[in-house]
Amino acid sequence: MNLSDLTFNLKLLTFNSENLWVIFMSPRERILKALKGQKVDRVPIVLPGFICASHDDLDRMKDPFRKRIAERIIDETVFMFDVPSYINRMLVTPPQRFRAENKDLPNRRRQTLGIIDTPLGELTYITEWDPLSATSWQVKYPVENEDDIKKIASVPWELPTNIFPPNITNLPKEFSERGIMSTHISSPFVCVAGMMEYERFLELCFLDLDLIKELTEICRQRILDCLKVLFSKQGIEYLWIGGSEWVTPPMASPDIYDELVQKPEGSLFQYIKSVSNAAIHVHCHGRIRDALPKTIERGGDYTEPVEAPPDGDITMAEAKEISAGRITLGGNIECRILYNGNEDDVEKAVRSAFEGGKDRFILEPTAEASPAITEQEFKNYMRLIDVWEELSPM
Repeated sequence: MNLSDLTFNLKLLTFNSENLWVIFMSPRERILKALKGQKVDRVPIVLPGFICASHDDLDRMKDPFRKRIAERIIDETVFMFDVPSYINRMLVTPPQRFRAENKDLPNRRRQTLGIIDTPLGELTYITEWDPLSATSWQVKYPVENEDDIKKIASVPWELPTNIFPPNITNLPKEFSERGIMSTHISSPFVCVAGMMEYERFLELCFLDLDLIKELTEICRQRILDCLKVLFSKQGIEYLWIGGSEWVTPPMASPDIYDELVQKPEGSLFQYIKSVSNAAIHVHCHGRIRDALPKTIERGGDYTEPVEAPPDGDITMAEAKEISAGRITLGGNIECRILYNGNEDDVEKAVRSAFEGGKDRFILEPTAEASPAITEQEFKNYMRLIDVWEELSPM
């Protein structure tokens, strides 16, 4: 082993007050170990909205509040180097079947008319984007009736044209210290639910669950085909999967959760673990007390956010007790506190998040920062970092 190998993920080696060796890890090593339940030097911190892939990115930040927060945490945080999965929430229809036309709206808003070519005729959908809130939403869904389901299901499956395994020969310059190679997918049933109004999806779960299960299985098979390409070469270390909150009780029954989440996701997790050591991140808002043991059972390595009442139904301390070190937990700093609270509110929330222990824990808000950060929100984030710096060392 040469010196560069030894220091690849090691910032500093020193003695603490008890004359024990203390290893100060790079952000990359720290979070990868925390995700797998291994020993770390301090609790990792993740602050969506302030993550930079390079120190050069700081100079391009126009918002002075955002820049000051990003500057403060850049040397302690990781960035995701994403490998596109091309998995959409419209029955994982091959993207080469889509066309889009954009139209500018007042107040810098943008509308997109999407067209899906199917053997039984075109389907259309409309999305709008608002730069002020940095939010997009569906105005019209492609599936509005049973005939539309037949149309989108008639599209022959083929892999996305541009899907490839990761290229590890041209990584960003700060990757060895701060980068994580990742990919993002959706829960298979969400690729069914996302093509229609949510209320319509819930109705079909009650009226024709067999149909929803059949469509979910189509999506599971298509996602698995994409994963086989993405994981055909080594490189991906982190897989994010979202959507299970759409049927997490009380949004749907425990039986529906088992049919649409537990079984399909479990089979995908099993495949991922058979071909890699990638950490599996389950993103799930809301009431997770009953879902947490299920997430552990199907093989999740990390789940967030853990939301205390009134936003969710479980405190971080309770979640840590239930999980008993079998999964890493994220959160639970509610974004509404960061947006609308004061510094004392934030400090109380951060200290509460640390209750129950520091192992297998990542400090993270429940959502990204506001598009336009107010002075109070800036102060709140700075207090969050203050308390993290105090409490996070192991």
